[in-house]
Amino acid sequence: MSAGDTATELAQGYTLQQQGRLAEAATLFRQAIAREPNNGDALHLLGVTLGRMGHAQEAVIHLQAAADARPSNPYILANFGHALSSVGRHSEAASAFGRAAALKPDLLAAHRGRAFAELSERHYEEALRSIDQALVLHPRDAVMLANRGNALRALKRLEEALASYDRSLALAPGEAEVHHCRALALISLERYEDALGSLERAQALAPQRFGIHFHRGVTLSLLERHAEALLSFERALTIEPRSAEALSNRGVELGHLGRSEEALASFAKAAEAKPDYIDAFNNAAGTLNALGRREEALQQFDRALRIEPDHAPTLWSKGLLKLALGEYEEGWPLYEARLRLEYLREYHRSFSMPRWTGREDVAGKRILIHAEQGLGDALQFCRYLPLLEDKGAQIVFEVPEALAELMRSLRFGGTLICQGDPVPSALDYHCPLLSLPLAFGTRADTIPAEVPYLKADPAAVASWRNRLSVLPGLKIGLNWQGHAVAEKQAWIRGRSFALACAAPLARVPGVSLISLQKGAAAGQRSQVDFGSALAQLTDPDDVSAHALAETAALVSALDLVVTSDTSVAHLAGALGLPVWVALHAAPDWRWLLERGDSPWYPSMRLFRQRAPGDWLELFERLAREVGELAAG
Repeated sequence: MSAGDTATELAQGYTLQQQGRLAEAATLFRQAIAREPNNGDALHLLGVTLGRMGHAQEAVIHLQAAADARPSNPYILANFGHALSSVGRHSEAASAFGRAAALKPDLLAAHRGRAFAELSERHYEEALRSIDQALVLHPRDAVMLANRGNALRALKRLEEALASYDRSLALAPGEAEVHHCRALALISLERYEDALGSLERAQALAPQRFGIHFHRGVTLSLLERHAEALLSFERALTIEPRSAEALSNRGVELGHLGRSEEALASFAKAAEAKPDYIDAFNNAAGTLNALGRREEALQQFDRALRIEPDHAPTLWSKGLLKLALGEYEEGWPLYEARLRLEYLREYHRSFSMPRWTGREDVAGKRILIHAEQGLGDALQFCRYLPLLEDKGAQIVFEVPEALAELMRSLRFGGTLICQGDPVPSALDYHCPLLSLPLAFGTRADTIPAEVPYLKADPAAVASWRNRLSVLPGLKIGLNWQGHAVAEKQAWIRGRSFALACAAPLARVPGVSLISLQKGAAAGQRSQVDFGSALAQLTDPDDVSAHALAETAALVSALDLVVTSDTSVAHLAGALGLPVWVALHAAPDWRWLLERGDSPWYPSMRLFRQRAPGDWLELFERLAREVGELAAG
């Protein structure tokens, strides 16, 4: 047959292809290739047809041959790129699309295809450039605008991502997945109510889509609407019953609702569905720990670590439990995993000088000790600096500005700087403050507990004593709320109490209550019956550099401090003052377990919940002891 017959066959095959008669078309294309093995058009048409028939690997082979035969044909290259993408060879696909776009810059399919391939490879900057080139050619392309949002969201350019999603939805408002992706950007921006609105629009459009129900549950949980979150996860599980992620999140919500045994069953189902799903074991461990079943909790942590031995969140969580058990030799090394946690990344520091581990001789050496985490952590662990100085170290101590004035009372002769100040040069070592117990090999029986190791300004204390002299009876400072944002973390959730829970204390005769509360929670004074009996002697909105030093002087003039687990507890303890701490049933590791005192602070007493969430019983018990104290 002649070349003209080949052309006729190709034309007939193309017509059949357009009619959807793909097998017949493929037969004609194969016949043409049998006569002319290097016919680029025949190879191209057969490759496209095989792709439509679902024979992806064979399509790649023929389109590769077509591209080799006709390397300057941008349409062949673009279709070759589509075939490569269909078999997951996205990097090669992006290259093919790029060659096509170079040959024909106005070929929209080349720019779109390259963008999809680059998104699949997580090359978001490159994908964004390809998307923008496609949008120059077709500015009202709703799909490209949505994918532009996805690329920007991956690059953490969240406001720009929202703008792209909104442009896409203006063109195609019925696209459920774009509403869903928009919600994910809003979640990252912590705009949870807005995210919920987008998810509910997505749900109305696609009521059977698993991811929408799943992320609705996540959002409701972040809004602390746990009963509704549970329903969303359960709806997701009707669509994908063996989703380990949904089963585990369902368990978390059951735990929030006090249904611990059901939570454990849900975590077990998650682990059964996905045996290497670490979160299921970690969540189970957290629930068991809260139930006081600590050996079982450790077993769950160990199961997680068998899956991924270096998993930082698991190592850290196990470390917290070991520290709570007083098993410091095992706990401190595990606690080092905190330095690799994503949510504590703001405290991750890197320096040119090596870290001091406790093994190196520091006599005559300059060492930077940098505070981390909350004010309470710095107040608790600054006690180690005099010990380090006793080894001959020359210390530079970096602290938050709020602590600087008070830290000048610490016994050490080094240099005090504030976070953000230039770090002195010519340092030999550095060490995070909360790594000093590990470096010193601290055990439960070797805690450096000599107090006070901080002191308030004597003149300020005398001034406060004079002001407080007009108040009758025992003068008790009260603090009820810690850092609200920090307390969203599972390991310290629930450590604060509402002021209303302290009502039994307000009924004790012979007592004057003084508020030590700072921030928005101070407004609870106006919401309780005994608010007028709770004196507010400092500005609750004052968070200046002097505020903590002023609080130190005030508490030094009181007879007793009653507080939740906040920096005020550590402040009073470090000052060697009488302080009673009201603790949640599953408190932070530093308060150990089942004891009424603290080896860290000799002047401190601990009052523990006897049932999770039962602050009223705790304060009735605490109030009885205050009454005995007031009665003399």
